[in-house]
Amino acid sequence: MLAVLAAALLSAQAAPPASPSDDEIVVTGERPRNFRIVTKRDRRAGITRFTLKPPSGDPLLDTGICQAYLACVPTVRTGPEMEACMRPPMGREVKAWQERRKAAMATR
Repeated sequence: MLAVLAAALLSAQAAPPASPSDDEIVVTGERPRNFRIVTKRDRRAGITRFTLKPPSGDPLLDTGICQAYLACVPTVRTGPEMEACMRPPMGREVKAWQERRKAAMATR
């Protein structure tokens, strides 16, 4: 009797999920999000506070974007000028972020 129950329980266990075949594509990334830059300036102290919303999840990327933005603010007056000023440092920051991601994935 016990042998029959044990055999029934063993056959009822779920099989492990099949591993993806070599020709299957597995997506592990996430969609790029629209970021919003929020700044506040203390008129008396002259300090500007910067926040990236939503945060990227990488503090180094957020810090690099903040530094680039704060460096561009005193020199630009229009949106297109800001975009032109931010494009080179943003490119560098994103490439550095990609390298950090590749290195992190290689250690897994």
